[in-house]
Amino acid sequence: MASVTDLVRSVEEENQRQESNRKATLNTENEGIHSVPDNQGVNERRRPYDNKECSVDQDNLLDDGLKNNDECSEEIEEKAVKDMDPEQAYAEGKISKKQLKRLRRDEAWRKKKEFLKTKRKEQRRLEAQKRREKGEPNKKRLRLEFEKRLESSDVTVAMDLSFDDLMMENDIKKLMKQIERCYAVNKRAPVPVQMHLCSLGGRCRQRMETAIAGWQGWKVGMDRELYTEIFDKDKIVYLTSDSPNTLSTLEPGKVYIIGGLVDHNSHKGLCYQKACEAGVSHAQLPIGQFVKIQSRNVLAVNHVFEIMLAYLELRDWQEAFLRVIPQRKGVEAITADQAEDLITETEAEQPSEQSGTVH
Repeated sequence: MASVTDLVRSVEEENQRQESNRKATLNTENEGIHSVPDNQGVNERRRPYDNKECSVDQDNLLDDGLKNNDECSEEIEEKAVKDMDPEQAYAEGKISKKQLKRLRRDEAWRKKKEFLKTKRKEQRRLEAQKRREKGEPNKKRLRLEFEKRLESSDVTVAMDLSFDDLMMENDIKKLMKQIERCYAVNKRAPVPVQMHLCSLGGRCRQRMETAIAGWQGWKVGMDRELYTEIFDKDKIVYLTSDSPNTLSTLEPGKVYIIGGLVDHNSHKGLCYQKACEAGVSHAQLPIGQFVKIQSRNVLAVNHVFEIMLAYLELRDWQEAFLRVIPQRKGVEAITADQAEDLITETEAEQPSEQSGTVH
């Protein structure tokens, strides 16, 4: 019996040893397989919810694809409707009545824009043809000639634009339109002046930047500072109809200031007051010595500017006034006899004024 028992025990021990060796061999093989780092997670065991995430991502991709397809189809449909005749699209029920009206307006504006563009192009062509027939120079040559004349100019005219806060929006528009007119006239003038814009800021500058095309190329001095900070006070003459002084001529080297104010006489005497406060010379144009005006001797900015250009060309105040002042103001030339009577009346008034001043 002992020998059988020992035999059975030895067999069981041998089986256990073989099992242990087999497990050790398997562990060694597994360690050899995973000895290289698995950076890409190829051999990583997937968690139970990984498959769920994959399914969610696939659903999102599917939804995005459907949305993109819907958007593409909508764009294609809108393009097809846009290419169609609006009336036909409305008849087929593809657009609403409101959309039809908008498309009609857009089409009308497009046609009008094309018509105006063609009209301007034809007008420029006819103007160029007329200039060639008359032997006139082209625009480039005119600009070069203007720059050459401007180099020899020794009279400066500056606009004081420091009244921005005293004007309504429509007055700002009128003022900037007058300044645009001044520059256009100065370019064509036989004797141009050095033109400056002082205190250019606020709504005046905004209006210039938004409503005046090509202002960056103007041969004009543009400054934000006040005119007293740009020019010598000894050279400044502020033009105002309220000044007791009368201008006799335009002197070389002088700077003549025109008040840039469109106020419909609601700020009477303001330019004269500012000139006195700044301590600069002031004078009025000799209108009363050469012409009669039915209204006040207050002129627009461009009229004052054009009168000065006309005087530099003609050297005659009366001819300059008659050329520029609008006929609606009832302007009439003063004859030599009327001028002598006017001088006599002025001399008779001076003693009484002086005696009153003494007292």
